Amino acid sequence: MAGKKILIVTEGIKTEPQYFEGLARHLNSRAIQVISVRPVGLGKDPLSVVKEAITRRAREQRAGDPFDATWCAVDVDNHQSLEAACSLARKEGVSLAISNPCFEIWLLWHFADQTTWIAGAEALARLKERHGFSGKNLPEAFPFSTYEEAIRRAMHCKSTSVPHRPPNPHSSVALLADVLRQSSMRR
Repeated sequence: MAGKKILIVTEGIKTEPQYFEGLARHLNSRAIQVISVRPVGLGKDPLSVVKEAITRRAREQRAGDPFDATWCAVDVDNHQSLEAACSLARKEGVSLAISNPCFEIWLLWHFADQTTWIAGAEALARLKERHGFSGKNLPEAFPFSTYEEAIRRAMHCKSTSVPHRPPNPHSSVALLADVLRQSSMRR
């Protein structure tokens, strides 16, 4: 995956872009483009994120500078469209990084193990109380260097549940982080 151009489209408009942009800087990777889907109407959902990724990928392909990989980072939350998003992503060759209950579980794994069920609000509260988060913003001193430990912790929680409804806690952001790591190592 050396020098690959990777598109990451996120459901979140603050935390996820901040994380992936920071990880790209940590890995010295310049070939990562992070796009967040802006809320429209009542909000956003995984299906909208996948559709946006497909649109952005097609636009770059028409411009003659295609992406080598396209990823979407979404949460389980209570989205009704998660199964449809998984189906469309498979059909269109878009990889999904799904977190349950939310992306914050992935961030928690940079600091400590979390192997039992956790509510999204509790994950965010822990990040604020114990690790210097402010609202949905990463602290300036976020430990991107512990991403390999986060991968190990995420893989420890991996299970064989249904793909469109992963267990809690779960985050396949570990797969995306590993792809980014491999891409930056082979440059």
